[in-house]
Amino acid sequence: MTAEMWTTFGQFGPLGLMIAYLVWRETRITDARQQNEKERTESDRALAAALSALTVTIQHLEQRIGK
Repeated sequence: MTAEMWTTFGQFGPLGLMIAYLVWRETRITDARQQNEKERTESDRALAAALSALTVTIQHLEQRIGK
């Protein structure tokens, strides 16, 4: 939050500052969640690629052994 936002909420006294704090805290939590979801998505993609490669390798080995 910018200084102007704090000043605006501060004009309403302690209740305004409390509301400003809650808004600030919620935006911080939301940003952290978005970052975690982004990292989770990247790790899920890497895991899926590794599992696909493993599946192909196992199928290839089964074909060699079966012949």
